[in-house]
Amino acid sequence: MDEAKRVLEAYGTIVYRVCLVKLAGFDPTLADDAYQNTFLCWMEHPPKLEPGSEHERAWFIRCAVHRCTDLIRRNKPCEEIPETLSAPETVDNEVMEALLSLPENYRMPLYLCAVCGYSTDEAAKILGLTSANLRIRLTRARRTLAKKLNLTEYLPKESPEKEEL
Repeated sequence: MDEAKRVLEAYGTIVYRVCLVKLAGFDPTLADDAYQNTFLCWMEHPPKLEPGSEHERAWFIRCAVHRCTDLIRRNKPCEEIPETLSAPETVDNEVMEALLSLPENYRMPLYLCAVCGYSTDEAAKILGLTSANLRIRLTRARRTLAKKLNLTEYLPKESPEKEEL
């Protein structure tokens, strides 16, 4: 029982936030289901990892991503993003709203790297991508997010048109 308490205290928040981000645009109760399924998976098949290690944290995030993917396959997206989703304390609500409105293939890499603090290599392993692919998705996600938030100073400068000879 002490081990379950330790795991919930250590990983409960990050797992729930990953579920919310991955399932943005779907029924918000699906995030609760994915959250519970992640910890049920841990109880039924506990990983043989050092408690409190970065590997254990990554295992929980990866497991949450898999549980969310299973639910996405069986459910249809909602018409609009629910108002009940809350942002982590360190992230502005407007930014979090814009993040949640990104396509899923941009949303998760940006969330893991910008909000959770994972390196591109670590996030790539968690999401099952190559590092190069994750960096491309991050660049596109940042560009899309900057456009949504009207932060034009963060967008790359347009190259001048070549003069015709």
